[in-house]
Amino acid sequence: MKQPVIPRVVIMTSTIAKGLQEMLQGVLAYAQEHGPWRIYQQENRRWMYELHDLKRWGCTGVIAADYHTVEEARQIATLKVPVVVLLQPHPMRQRGYPLFKWPCVVWNSTAIGRMAAEYFVERHYTHFAFVGHIYSDSYWSVARERGFRAALRAHGHRKCHVYAPCTAAEQRDWAMERPRMEAWLRALPKPVALFAPNDRRGKQVLDACLDAGVSVPDEVAVLGVDNDEWICEASVPTLSSIQCDPRPAGYRIAAHLDRLMRGERCVKTEYGVEPIRVITRQSTEWVAIADQKMAAALRYIRQHAHERDLRVADIARSVGLSRRATEIRFRAATGRTLRGEIEHVRLERLRALLTESDATIGACTEACGFAGQTHAGRVFRQRFGMTMGQWRKGQ
Repeated sequence: MKQPVIPRVVIMTSTIAKGLQEMLQGVLAYAQEHGPWRIYQQENRRWMYELHDLKRWGCTGVIAADYHTVEEARQIATLKVPVVVLLQPHPMRQRGYPLFKWPCVVWNSTAIGRMAAEYFVERHYTHFAFVGHIYSDSYWSVARERGFRAALRAHGHRKCHVYAPCTAAEQRDWAMERPRMEAWLRALPKPVALFAPNDRRGKQVLDACLDAGVSVPDEVAVLGVDNDEWICEASVPTLSSIQCDPRPAGYRIAAHLDRLMRGERCVKTEYGVEPIRVITRQSTEWVAIADQKMAAALRYIRQHAHERDLRVADIARSVGLSRRATEIRFRAATGRTLRGEIEHVRLERLRALLTESDATIGACTEACGFAGQTHAGRVFRQRFGMTMGQWRKGQ
């Protein structure tokens, strides 16, 4: 009996960043469910030798998992086997790039920028800033800035202070750039909400704030992207970050590679990585509300919203005011009622749990403080225009 042919897939990468590692977990999940695949990782090796070796090895598919130069991409293309691309490099967006035609993964950077804006708007900031990637033409950084600024405009905030692009010398040496960034940070109106397109850039902003004597988060609140714990937890103060989930995109693009290896015709396809939620750490643990008692009320709600028996009277007691005075001042400061804020916090946590957890929908609603699944479902549909099941299925 003829044995089935086992696909031989090579992953070509020079580094394993957090987002890439999670994406490859999705690839591995697909291979385990639908394989077996023989997977070989080429990392930090000489390109020409390794590519010749791959031909002899009998490679049937390639996962190009890093920012390859045009020459490296041309060498991959000469293998004449199916290719999928993770961490899409900027040149790949041009038709002349050797791997342009193959399926790839892209971050939904517009949605990431929008989430950053909404996070800060909910904290009642009126001043905003953006510090882009050191390479100002990085398409994902540009898209995150545009998404951020568009969402701010939708909320009535027209002004966003944008840090000027780096010079060639600054791109090569952070010590060359840092004095300029420090001066720019000192000059910003305060308090200001600052968005950086990834955690590495966010950490540089925090370092500059520390050296410039700019207080974080009460003068500058800083938010990054990727939730790379090695960076976020090592920052001073710790860095808040937007968490994305690359694993579904990794799974879907592995399935596409499988179909290509089985003979399906290549069609240019992009698989998106969506933002899930903001992981709040010390760099944004502050609310831009002049009424400090109402800022404390907001913090109390966020700390206790998961408790089913949370009452408005509890919030009023926590800030030392009567219930009516708390209601009036809270609405004046935030534009929401206390009940509305409790519901808002619970819904945001429920949406995150439905995305990240395998728990039943009933268990998720209970963990977020809702009285029951029926009530939670009705409120969820009114807010998001879909059922909880539809939301979970779409992630």
